[in-house]
Amino acid sequence: MRKNTTPINKTSLLKNILTFVLFVCIQQGYSQKPKTFYIPDSLKNKSYKELFKGLNLNYNNAVKEKIYAEAYLNKAKNENDPIRISNGYSQFASISGKTNLKLAIIYCDSIINLTKNSNHIDYPGYGYLMKGTYQYNLGNYEKALENHLIANKYALRNKNLEQQFYINNNIGELKNLWGNYGEALEIFKIQLKLLRQNKIDFRYPRGFYFKALFRLINSYILTKKLDSALIYAKVGIQESLAINDSAKYYSFVGQTGVIAYYQNNFKTAIDSLNKILPHLTTHNEFLNYHYYLGHIYWKKNNDEKAFFHFSKADSIYDISQDVVPEIRDVQEYFVGYYKKNNDINNQLKYIDRLLYVDSIIKYNYKNLNETLIKKYDTPILIGEKQHIINTLKQSEKRSSLIIYGLTSVFMITLGFIILSLKKQRIYKVRFEKLLLNDQKEALHKKAVKKSSEELKGISTEIVNSILLALDKFENRNGFLDHNLTLSSLSKRFNTNSNYLSKIINFYKNQNFSSYISDLRINYCVEQLKTNKTYRKYSIKALSFELGFNNAESFSKAFYKKTGIYPSYFISELENKKEN
Repeated sequence: MRKNTTPINKTSLLKNILTFVLFVCIQQGYSQKPKTFYIPDSLKNKSYKELFKGLNLNYNNAVKEKIYAEAYLNKAKNENDPIRISNGYSQFASISGKTNLKLAIIYCDSIINLTKNSNHIDYPGYGYLMKGTYQYNLGNYEKALENHLIANKYALRNKNLEQQFYINNNIGELKNLWGNYGEALEIFKIQLKLLRQNKIDFRYPRGFYFKALFRLINSYILTKKLDSALIYAKVGIQESLAINDSAKYYSFVGQTGVIAYYQNNFKTAIDSLNKILPHLTTHNEFLNYHYYLGHIYWKKNNDEKAFFHFSKADSIYDISQDVVPEIRDVQEYFVGYYKKNNDINNQLKYIDRLLYVDSIIKYNYKNLNETLIKKYDTPILIGEKQHIINTLKQSEKRSSLIIYGLTSVFMITLGFIILSLKKQRIYKVRFEKLLLNDQKEALHKKAVKKSSEELKGISTEIVNSILLALDKFENRNGFLDHNLTLSSLSKRFNTNSNYLSKIINFYKNQNFSSYISDLRINYCVEQLKTNKTYRKYSIKALSFELGFNNAESFSKAFYKKTGIYPSYFISELENKKEN
C-alpha cells in the first residue's frame, strides 16, 4: 500500500470533500424514492439497446457519450430497475476511468452496494471486477488482487465465463508485476487460444483478442523469448492495420521497439519508440517511453540524453506515484549518476527515494524478492546512507546531538530486533508443530467423561441422528456458510437448538461458536498446506472464503487456535516451498 507523503493542503482537502459529496449524491440516487429525471426528447423513446449502441458509437466524443449514459441511467431510475441502474453506473465508471480513476471506483462501489444481494449472472461480480481493474491502474495492486478474487468467486458461482476470462487476464498482469513471468505467460497462451477457437461467447471478442495478444507479447519479452515476442508483435501490427485501428497499431509498434532494445538493436528501438510518441496518452505509456530511451542512451554512453530521459521518467513518477519495477531502475540510475559526479546531497536524496521504492515493492509484491532488488540491496543502502550522513556532519560541523539521536534510534531499533527475533523463534516452533499436526484428527474431538445429566431428556436415537448429521456437515464443509447459526443448523438437522447445543458441548467438548471456528481454521490450515492457490489469497479474501465476517475475526480465531497469525503461516509455507 502506497504511503501518502504529501502534506495536507486546502486544495487536496477541498478535492476530498467534493469527492465525498459526489459519492453521497451517487448513493442517494438509488437509495431514496424514485424521482423523475429529465431525458432529452430525442432519446426519450429509445430502448436500452439503442441507448447503449449510441453510447458505444460516441466512445471518442466525451460530451455525446455522457449524454447517452445519462439517458440510459435516468431511464433505469425512472423504471426503478436495479440491474439497469447498475449497467448505467458501469457506463459512468468506464467514462470516469479515462480521466478520474478514483471517481470510477466510487461508481463501482455504488454497483456493489446496489447488487450485493443479487443473483444476477453479472452482478455484483462485475462491480468488483471493474473496481479491481481501476485499483490496478491506480497502482493499488493488493486491493486490485483482493477485488479480483472476490469477483472470481461470483464469476465461478454464476458460471460467467466472460468474467472469468477477464479476471484471468488481470491476474496474469499481477503475476508479471510480481515476477512470476512464466506463470503469466501460460495464462496468456491459454487466453489467446480460447479466443482463436471461439470457446467463449464474448460480447466484445475483438477487444479481448487484442488485449490478450498484447499481454502475451509482454510476457514473452519478460521471459526473454524475444523471437516469439516479435512474431506475435508483427501479427498484432498486421491485424490492427487490417481493421484500421491506429491506437492498437502503435501499441504493437511500441512493443517492437522494446524487443529491439533487448536485442541491442538500438537504432530500430529508437525509431520505433519515437514513432509512437505522438500517440501516447497515459502516464504509464510516457514513463515506459522515457525509461527505455534512457537505458538505450545509457548503454550508448550518451550521458546527456540518458540523464534527460531518466529525468523525464522520474518526473512522471512524481506525478503518478505509481511504484512499478521500472521506477526502481530509475532511482538506481540516479544514485549511481550522482555518486559518479561526487554530488553527495543528490546521492543521499536518491538513496532515500530508492529505499522508499524498495519498501513499497516489498510490501506490494511478495514474490519479487531478489529479482528486482539489484546492486543496492537494503543493508548496503542503509550503510551508505549512514556514511554520507557522517561525511556531511563532519563537513558542516553538526552538533553531537545528531550522533546521540542516531545512537538512540539504533539502540531502540536493536531492542525491537531482539524482541522480534524472540517472537519469531516462538512462532517458528508453533509453525513446525502446526505443520506436523494432522488437522483431520482434530475435527473429531471426543467428549471428556461427563455426567450423563447433561444429556438428560434426549433420547439415544436423537443423539445418534444428530451425531451422524454433524459428521456429514463436517465432511461436506458446511461450516463455510457465511450465514450459519445454531438456529439455522438445528433446523437443517430437523431438531431444536437446545438439543444440538448440548450434544456439541458433550461430544465436541466446546460450545457451538468455538466448534464452528475450529472447523474453519482446521480446514484453512489444510488448504494452505496443500493448495497453493489459497496461499495467494489476501487475509480478507481468505476470511470471506472461510465464512468469517471480516479479516480481523479470522486472524484472531486463527491465532487463538494455532498460536500464530495466518499471514505468518502463509509466509513460512512459501519459504519452505522455495527452499
